[in-house]
Amino acid sequence: MALSLMIAVSAMPVQAQDAPADEADGGGEIVVTATRKSETLSKVPVSVQAFTQNELVKQGLRNVEDLARMTPGVSLRRGGLGVSNVSIRGISSGAGASTIGVYIDDTPIQVRSLGVASSIMYPALFDLERVEVLRGPQGTLFGAGSEGGTIRFIQPEPSVTEWSGLARGDLSTTTNGKESYEAAFAIGGPLVTDKIGIRASAYFRHEGGFIDKMVGTPVVRNTTGALGVQSLSFTNTSLYKADVNSSDTFAARLALTFKPSETITITPSINYQSFFTPDAAPNVWPTMSNFETADYATPRWNPTVDATHLPLDVDSGEPQRDKFIMPALKIEADLGFADLVSTTSYFKRDTSQTLDYTNIYAVSYAGRQTPNVGDVAISTVSNRQRNWTQEVRLQSVSDGPLTWVAGGFYSRNEQQAIQNSQTNFLPFLNPLFGIRNDGAPFGPGYSAFINFYGVPQLNGTSSYLSDFKAIDTQIAGFADATYELLEGLKVTAGVRVSKNKIEYTAFYDGPANNLNAPRGLACVPGTGVGTVPCTAVAVGQYEPGTGPFTPRYLNSSASGSDTAVTPKFGISYQATRDTMVYATVSKGFRPSGAQIALPGNCNPELVQLGYVNAQGQASSPQTYGSDSVWSYEAGAKTRMFGGALQLNGSVFHIKWSNIQSTVSVQTCLQSLTANLGSATSQGFDLQAVLKPVRELTLMANVGYTDATFDDDTIINGRTLYTGGSVLPSSGSPWTVTLSGDFRYPIADKTYYVRADYTYRSKEGRTGNTDPGSINYDPNQPVNKAYTIVNGRAGIELGDLDLSLYVNNIFNVAPMINLGHTRNQPVFTTLVTRPRSVGLTAAISF
Repeated sequence: MALSLMIAVSAMPVQAQDAPADEADGGGEIVVTATRKSETLSKVPVSVQAFTQNELVKQGLRNVEDLARMTPGVSLRRGGLGVSNVSIRGISSGAGASTIGVYIDDTPIQVRSLGVASSIMYPALFDLERVEVLRGPQGTLFGAGSEGGTIRFIQPEPSVTEWSGLARGDLSTTTNGKESYEAAFAIGGPLVTDKIGIRASAYFRHEGGFIDKMVGTPVVRNTTGALGVQSLSFTNTSLYKADVNSSDTFAARLALTFKPSETITITPSINYQSFFTPDAAPNVWPTMSNFETADYATPRWNPTVDATHLPLDVDSGEPQRDKFIMPALKIEADLGFADLVSTTSYFKRDTSQTLDYTNIYAVSYAGRQTPNVGDVAISTVSNRQRNWTQEVRLQSVSDGPLTWVAGGFYSRNEQQAIQNSQTNFLPFLNPLFGIRNDGAPFGPGYSAFINFYGVPQLNGTSSYLSDFKAIDTQIAGFADATYELLEGLKVTAGVRVSKNKIEYTAFYDGPANNLNAPRGLACVPGTGVGTVPCTAVAVGQYEPGTGPFTPRYLNSSASGSDTAVTPKFGISYQATRDTMVYATVSKGFRPSGAQIALPGNCNPELVQLGYVNAQGQASSPQTYGSDSVWSYEAGAKTRMFGGALQLNGSVFHIKWSNIQSTVSVQTCLQSLTANLGSATSQGFDLQAVLKPVRELTLMANVGYTDATFDDDTIINGRTLYTGGSVLPSSGSPWTVTLSGDFRYPIADKTYYVRADYTYRSKEGRTGNTDPGSINYDPNQPVNKAYTIVNGRAGIELGDLDLSLYVNNIFNVAPMINLGHTRNQPVFTTLVTRPRSVGLTAAISF
């Protein structure tokens, strides 16, 4: 309806829409490069939201979560391991390759899902020319991974003609938390006029923590979780450490521009960013928290050393370290008829994290609903990313009816994920999975642990060790052309052809990965399961680790490849100087992947899921196929009443097929990736900007996304997802942002006040919240709707901007992704930062 109204407006008499030439031609309007050429935002036939550096400061945007909150059709869903999944138009998946492209300038930095905590490290929001959020598949110009859309962080180029810079300082305090502070500076200009330019920046931000660690005695009030967050309580509670989830981010950039001639520009640059938190503490326990006052807490499990607990070195928190360095070289040559652009970059990233697995191990291994006193389990995870990227493109500069861009792309992306899980109580469990001390197959004197796994823990405490490595190689060619058939009427066609290859290797060690684990059976390992009869051994006949019980671990490799063709077709019509309508059909693509067979302790559930060989033995798939989307979009952009009203909107219909999906194998804390089912995502996004008077700007962003499975997703007779249920991680169907900005100039000063209201609607049912799913849990809640309001007031004194702000004015405390393990009393949730009050000083010159 909104789009129809906008199209109708384009047919209004031209004089009703005329604007001064500087406004109509884009004076003061944002220029974007979403189509790889510079165009004003109102003239580009793509659904794109752009934020300039000035807007980032005015709206107080600090991270990608803030960007998602202010962008219709975009949702960010944080996971319990500190991992964030961004959904654009409902297209999101925690399995396989990334569904969105993330670029720093022309360098893609997204990651493949590998191990338990692979995630994207987004750049700090400082000294950026702009951020562009492109909605819908961008497979032609941005390649594999840009299936749902692309987020581009575009940095300023060094100038060879004039000096400029900016500086920002910030100080704030958070309700029930610690202070935060920030200092940042950037400067650039000519070292040799018209020949050599420089741009340098540095940024530091300390985020004060607001989650407390507590110690106490858990008391189960309902064993199944039927009482919700009240199913568990704590007694004898005391503070272990306050406000543990603080963090420090540091970023720096240096770029140089050399112009050896009028036609050649060479720009080498280097980016560095680091992040550290002493305690990621991603999950809050509602039973220990007060959501009325946004006072949050999570438990601390203190280890003991006694007859049933081993010595285990445990950090005081869950520390996380993350850093990247990115050197890049950009060469531009003016060939007269076209511009030749070459970009070479190397992205090196290392991250490490300690995760508290105490409750997971207590439930999954010990069969306890809460940990016993002294129980501790931790998992240390390290991830490594090494990306080489080379792109060369030729793009037209002619003002004629034909504009085009063509190029080639090469990338080699290497990821490694290492996980080591340790526990101080697992070897003392009796029984363990129903197996007892002194039983089969090793007999008296051997623990249930040895009788089940066949080997002791590594180095005394390690039960699981894995080392995964994936190498993605891509080579592609692309072309995109736009031709103006008649004045204002343009057609666009583009295509990208890419050859993708993945190589995957895995190394496993530790008792949980022993393929020859006896599992308490007096049988040769591998027999007595499925349809294979037991080859019996006498109890006590063999010592652990000998004969048929010699440990065996899966150390192997797999590979896969595919060729993708992602076309794009579009038409646009500039009905008037201020109104454009367009329609686009495009394809997006994610490459196939490889994975290693899951460890032996997953076999019973793999059999239940139907992943078996001809003998009925467990056999998890080692490869999965590509998936793709076809997107159909129509949109309109218009300005009316001399630019006083701007409307941008689009409607879309997306078909997603052969979806790379996660299949959880819960009994062994593992998962595999499989291609399951198809889905449809449809909806609209609308932006309206109204300036009723010069001093007042009102803005509304509204997005609606209905992303659902087309049919039931069934594995071995089990319905994982029902047709019509929403896609996991697709976020809230309705996203609304309302903003108001009032500026009042007096003499050489400008006073201003602004407010931002964001709304996220209740999410739909899927998986464990859907009664039709095998995973349905009647005690699992659905994410509820919530709103957040921010405010800012300040004064501009020439180039200096001083402001006071309040974020989360009403101290709203929603429970985000509140959940629990089925038939267990422990509920955990993610939260937003409580009310924060602060001061910002910014200067630009």
